[in-house]
Amino acid sequence: MGLVGLALYALFLARHMTVVAGGSDSSGYLNSARLFAAGALQTDLRVPEEFGPVAAVDRAHFSPQGFASFSVNLRLSPSYPTGLPLHFALAAKFLGWEAGPLLVQLLAAVVAVWLTYLTARAMELHYTLAAAGAAMLATFPVFIFTSIQTLSDTMATTWTLAAVLCALHARRSTAWAVATGAAFAIGVLVRPTNVLIAPALVMIMGWKLRTIVAFGLGGLPGAAWFVYYNHTLYGGALKSGYGDIWACFAWEFGWPTAAHFAEWLLKLLPAALLLWPLAALAHRATRTREWLAMLALFTAHAGAYLFYNVSQDIWWCLRFILPAVSALILAGLVGADAIARWTEQLGWRGMRPAMAVLLAGWALGNSWYWTQRLTILHVPGYERAYAEAAGKLLEHAPAKSIVLCSAASGTLYYYTGLPTLVYDSITPPQFADYVVKARAAGRAIFAAVFDIEEEDALRKNCPGNWHKITAAGNLGIWELR
Repeated sequence: MGLVGLALYALFLARHMTVVAGGSDSSGYLNSARLFAAGALQTDLRVPEEFGPVAAVDRAHFSPQGFASFSVNLRLSPSYPTGLPLHFALAAKFLGWEAGPLLVQLLAAVVAVWLTYLTARAMELHYTLAAAGAAMLATFPVFIFTSIQTLSDTMATTWTLAAVLCALHARRSTAWAVATGAAFAIGVLVRPTNVLIAPALVMIMGWKLRTIVAFGLGGLPGAAWFVYYNHTLYGGALKSGYGDIWACFAWEFGWPTAAHFAEWLLKLLPAALLLWPLAALAHRATRTREWLAMLALFTAHAGAYLFYNVSQDIWWCLRFILPAVSALILAGLVGADAIARWTEQLGWRGMRPAMAVLLAGWALGNSWYWTQRLTILHVPGYERAYAEAAGKLLEHAPAKSIVLCSAASGTLYYYTGLPTLVYDSITPPQFADYVVKARAAGRAIFAAVFDIEEEDALRKNCPGNWHKITAAGNLGIWELR
């Protein structure tokens, strides 16, 4: 029955899923994956030769979203972590660039749901509660949101659950401890903040020296790659493509973000889950190391993002703490088990299946309502507009054209060979100089901008005689005449 439900869920996701090099995240991951598949770590800026050598131009004017330029070299470096692109590159080698990444996204989501069930069972929870936990993750609107488009959050959750499940078995075998370290390292490569789950994993495994050493050995290859990649591209083992990420964190964001997280978790999950983890205190049998580890995982991971400057912006910022939400679900199931144990002492039987039905039904109802209200299933359509716009641009733009853009810059780097001029930091005199040089070289000048970008791109930063020639959704294609 469970496998049938999982298969139906996979069909639901596959029907709504898309893989498109769209905004900065999705294009960044796919551009990086294509480099890995070609055996490269970096790529060249597409700077028209008439603008001068790369060393002499402002590289920010030509750097697409999803890439960054660093002082250690003149080439473009992907700005996103390597974990998800490596998954994509491997799958694309065997299945191509359409089916490969799509299968990776689909498997990440389905496996995460299956791992939730297996982890709950490994925590000795009743199979009905384990199934309810899997259903709660599967129907969580943020999980659906991150699973049907090219984002790393679902994959980060999958490897978090894999590491937790391996840790639960690690007390019996050092091989499982090695597997825990490997799963943990892959999770960190997907999302570096997954390093915050390490204390919870150690808490589950125990403090035996042999186990800790095996855990470290399992994570060593991933750690070596992490250090090598960051040092080669960004100039330091602990540096990243995000630049000075610590500047994005401040104490002042803590309380507003906590209120934001609590509001949306109450709306999007069965609200009882925010209280039921504490119900585990009511019964001695449920005050376990595993329960405490799940609370520690949730607190460490979600707590760090309380102080991130964008976490409170919108509901889908809960995607940053999706691995923590999986731990919250598991901790809530332990609390539900404690309540069931307490009622059994009063002579009430069958409470676990009843609570499982309540939780699963509550989660499904929430998902049905909020997935429609937040138009989550429309997201792939918005993403596909990027690829459609790139195709339309190629229909109209000659081979030597240059394209003014910003949000679509990563898209155009992925789908076309055209150089992009990123308008964000360009002044009108600089643009006028680029136009003179481009015209002298016989280049046509186009723009690919969203309607909300038009004012800044076409009138403030890069003014000129722009004419709109076509569009894909609200992404317009313009020509400078």
